[in-house]
Amino acid sequence: MLRKIKNSDCGVVGIVVAVLLIGLMVSVLSLIQMVYVPKWMEQREAEHMDMVDTQFSQLKFAIDTQSSTGQLYIPIATSITLGSKELPFLMSVRAFGHLKILPGSYELSITNATNTYTYSFANIEYSSTNAYYLDQSFIYEAGAVITSQQEGNMISIKPSFYINNVGEDEDISINIPNINVIGGKTTGSGYGTTAIQTEYTGSNNVYIKDASKISIETSYTNSWKIFLNWMLKRSLNSSDYLVTVVNDQVITQFFNSPDIYLTIVDINAQIGAGWVE
Repeated sequence: MLRKIKNSDCGVVGIVVAVLLIGLMVSVLSLIQMVYVPKWMEQREAEHMDMVDTQFSQLKFAIDTQSSTGQLYIPIATSITLGSKELPFLMSVRAFGHLKILPGSYELSITNATNTYTYSFANIEYSSTNAYYLDQSFIYEAGAVITSQQEGNMISIKPSFYINNVGEDEDISINIPNINVIGGKTTGSGYGTTAIQTEYTGSNNVYIKDASKISIETSYTNSWKIFLNWMLKRSLNSSDYLVTVVNDQVITQFFNSPDIYLTIVDINAQIGAGWVE
């Protein structure tokens, strides 16, 4: 009997099969971890970027609605999803995001023969910290929504800048939300969902006759140059204006001296839950 047990290979075969199965499982898990998990997470982060883009369009819609209705001190909250969670299985890294209100990020100067009128505005910016997908920023600036990444930036939703043709003359209407920070709540970060609360508090109309130049100081000169060229060429002759970029300024010179109707809409804003007066 002992001789039969010693000569039996059944136990050895069982161990070999078990080792092979474990090796196969490790190989499959390693393949999934190295190949498929990054693809899944990249897709998840890309979908999150699309979600934030949609949420910024909803933010613009909320502010535009408040501006057009003119109802005082009625807050509207717009949700912003800061990041995305990791997978509930295997190893992955969650994405984080940062939301902030930045006063003085955008400056508009309008010049005519007698004066230069200068106004400073805040923008609202979301920036991502992704582990797999390229990082993007979404910016609400002067009524426009700008998408920015390492390769460049562009306006995805246009601001309220437009030209009125009256006979042989043109005038330019500009509506800009003036974001005012309330309660010092200017930042939010993490991977959860936070809110931007906004409310309309009033507006101010400025009439500037015979403008010779509009200067925009911004971190997104490419976006504004493309937009201004697109807007102006629809109604003006190419000989009526010239758009150039000098450092961080987009300068539009006018040779037909249009009148400017500037409307500044005051919007109180804060980030996070609760409303602080």
